[in-house]
Amino acid sequence: MMLFRFARDILTPMAAVFAVVSVALPAAAQDRPVDRLWDQALSQTQQCGTAFNETASDGARCLFGRAFDLALDAGARLANAYGRQAFGQHFQIVENLTYSPVSGQSGPRGNLDIVIPFSGGKAATGNGAPTSALFFQQGITRWWDASGSLHNDLRHGLVYRFRIADQPDADVIGLSVLHLHNAERRHQVLVPVLDYAGRWGSGSFRYFRPTTDWRQGRLGYDEKALEGMEFAAGVDVTSTVRVGATGYRWEAEDGSGRWNEGARLDLGWRPHPWLTFGAGYDSASNGGLGDEGGTLSLVAGVRIPLGGSSRLPRWEGLGFAAGGARPSASSLWRPTEEVGQIRVGTRSQPASLVADAEVRFLQDAVDSGNAVRVEVVLPAPASEDIRVAVRLVPGSGDNPAVAGVDFVDEAVEATIASGSTTVQVSIQLLRNNAMQEDRTLGATVSLVS
Repeated sequence: MMLFRFARDILTPMAAVFAVVSVALPAAAQDRPVDRLWDQALSQTQQCGTAFNETASDGARCLFGRAFDLALDAGARLANAYGRQAFGQHFQIVENLTYSPVSGQSGPRGNLDIVIPFSGGKAATGNGAPTSALFFQQGITRWWDASGSLHNDLRHGLVYRFRIADQPDADVIGLSVLHLHNAERRHQVLVPVLDYAGRWGSGSFRYFRPTTDWRQGRLGYDEKALEGMEFAAGVDVTSTVRVGATGYRWEAEDGSGRWNEGARLDLGWRPHPWLTFGAGYDSASNGGLGDEGGTLSLVAGVRIPLGGSSRLPRWEGLGFAAGGARPSASSLWRPTEEVGQIRVGTRSQPASLVADAEVRFLQDAVDSGNAVRVEVVLPAPASEDIRVAVRLVPGSGDNPAVAGVDFVDEAVEATIASGSTTVQVSIQLLRNNAMQEDRTLGATVSLVS
């Protein structure tokens, strides 16, 4: 008896540079000599020489990035000056935006926050030092994810901080409520925050509550803002060394509905105002502290502010012993931190899952006229019940099976349950007594709309 065998089967970069430089020069010239600014611009240009040696486009991106940083610094200082005239001395713009020269991800990235003060209470002792602060915070975080998609996460909200006693150097407690909004995908998150700053360190509790559900993401995927909470505490060991720990509970990023729990330990060292080093350990990626999957990270950062003091900051090394330094007035007016980026989960859309599914036969061979079993395997768990159609087709090789003679050319439907990755179907073959040699079969799967 013959057998069926189964087939396994920009704006021009240079033009942008001159545009940014033309903005930077007049703005910055208001608070320092033009020749000094010109010297700094020439210095920034010289640092792009290596990039120009690679390609003209790399050099142009580097030059534009340097010009962008120069313009941003000048603009921020000018805006701070005007803002304090309009809103008072506690108005501030806090930014760490930089220009990314990476091809395909060019543009500013980082964080920017604006503090607009409403009121600040005075101490009862009569020395005029504020004991509370109420202000509006507006900000943006701009970043690229691992797939190269750009995210612009906006935030705004109210922050209220107060000292726990009338003394001008008492510890500070803060209450914040911020609303986060993603400009591209329209994710929205409400974030209440409780923070503390004291003599020995600081702490905060942050809860991220999405107010939107799954939305269309990049091609073939859905995105959803994740729910989570974090409790962080940090201690200043010295004036330049800080140790911190953060416990967290977040929804899993794969859209499975699971929760990830763990803790992060961080050690930071800032021996110079322009230089930072850090080491961190994340205890788990899929559960509690005892799970495997802990990761170690090492980071180093250099940030040289343009337009600062003419005197170079000193190297501070390990600093001096901390403890005893009471929270200053700036602790009342600092913007709420660690709430800028909206964490998102992704899941493949049903059509994308089915398109990448594997179809395999559960037997190596079957007699003509018998039933053949076929299994469909998705690359990831289904986010909902998915109806699929499995159809036999002629296989590869010199002697493929014939539709209508060896098998019925009709699809068999089945449902892959939500959370599952597989389904099996049984398909009855036609009896072909005239078949003289083995033939090959294939199978396909499609989404039932």
